Amino acid sequence: MFLVVLTFSTQAQVSSHSPYSRFGLGDINTSYSSYFNALGGGSSAIYSSKHINISNPATYTAFKPNSFIFSTGAYFTGVSINNESQSHVDNYTSFSHVLLGCRINDKVFASMGMIPYSSIGYSLTDFNVSNNASLLYSGDGGISKVYLGAGFKLASNLSFGINASYLFGSLNRRKMLEFNDETIFNSRSNSQTNLKGIYYDLGALYTGKIEDDKLTFGFTTSNSAEINAKRSILTETFEYSGVNELVKDTSVNSIEKGFALLPKYTQLGFTYNKDDKWLFVVDYLIQDWSEYSLFGESDSLQNSSRISSGLEYTPEYNSISSFFKRCKYRLGISFNETPLNINNINIEDKSISFGIGIPVKKNNTTYDLSITFGQRGTLSSNLIEEQYVKLSLNVSFDGIWFVERKYD
Repeated sequence: MFLVVLTFSTQAQVSSHSPYSRFGLGDINTSYSSYFNALGGGSSAIYSSKHINISNPATYTAFKPNSFIFSTGAYFTGVSINNESQSHVDNYTSFSHVLLGCRINDKVFASMGMIPYSSIGYSLTDFNVSNNASLLYSGDGGISKVYLGAGFKLASNLSFGINASYLFGSLNRRKMLEFNDETIFNSRSNSQTNLKGIYYDLGALYTGKIEDDKLTFGFTTSNSAEINAKRSILTETFEYSGVNELVKDTSVNSIEKGFALLPKYTQLGFTYNKDDKWLFVVDYLIQDWSEYSLFGESDSLQNSSRISSGLEYTPEYNSISSFFKRCKYRLGISFNETPLNINNINIEDKSISFGIGIPVKKNNTTYDLSITFGQRGTLSSNLIEEQYVKLSLNVSFDGIWFVERKYD
């Protein structure tokens, strides 16, 4: 297998976004919005008329009458990738989402949009002393998700929702062996996997009160989906002529069709809103990645879990005199047991986040900003530790439509 990617010798060089994205479908996008990022990623029980919460489609029932919400955003990530002897700094900016939500009638609510589902980005080298050759591993690509969802009001305090999502994209992985002996041909293998298919998320939400304080309980789950996969593999030998590569022989040039099995997940959440000033969030997610397979290969993944907690404080949400009193101040923490276990060590991802929500009443727009500081992996057992900073901006516009004209 590819354990050499994460257990390379001290001569190895680290580059690209994350060597851990080599496994499975890459880095899974667990939080698309700076609003949820600032609260540690907890989302399944957050019930807001100002934000589109696709993590639980039952929350769509929060949308107000005669209005629609449009939301988009982007993020910047800086990461320091380290092993026991070297370090490498990388950074990148990416689109986060485009979402639209609205109320159809008093019982039915809808949302649609697109977000990244997963991404791959790594480049690693090692030197094999016995063969006097350099080993190079690299990968790129990702999967996008387009969804259409609906929420239904079953009772005044009970909602149900469903998202139907279409996944599409390609994952590219490359291996290269370069010999220092020019009499021996080098070799390389390129693998491109195209994926497309549909899966579903189901959500339920219960809202209640203790005197004037509001309680919300959320539950979401998904089906265990089988999506179509097509893999093209090209393996060939080559030699260098100056800076040019001359192909000498092609040993494999094949196309294989099959399936990728995406494991189901379960997410539970709770929020407590006191006096419209304090919002406390707790969220727990588990996903059985040991059931994952691509063309029948499991990639040795294990079950994953994540616990998130967040706190939001609004000094005075309807203040007229002070702009800063209307802003929402947020703090969050998250602990993620990832699906990776390498050298009998579970790869963990821990983070702390801060954020602010800035409402602009003049144009019914909310700006959410967050900053997350995190660490993934470890330096022990010759593995890799990543320290990252993620800056995120989210813009949500609350527009009005379907309003009947009263005057000509």
